[in-house]
Amino acid sequence: MSTRLLSLDTRLALRPKEAAEALGLSERKLRQLLPELPTVRRGNIVLIPVEPLRKWLSEESEAEKGRVEAVVEEILGVVGSGGKE
Repeated sequence: MSTRLLSLDTRLALRPKEAAEALGLSERKLRQLLPELPTVRRGNIVLIPVEPLRKWLSEESEAEKGRVEAVVEEILGVVGSGGKE
């Protein structure tokens, strides 16, 4: 990874390598996620717009939180019923 600081405040979009760096992922892992990410493609150029990426990350975080809460509620429901469903 690059040692230069990546300022997301002034960027409209990132190349995959830059997005990977900003997210703390390897470029390979980011490319595996590309079908899920908001992208703009023109020929061989792939850009990931910063604001839609932030929104995607926030939405994914909230969805994960909801999934965790549902599992916890299910476990607590089973424990609270003495293991009887």
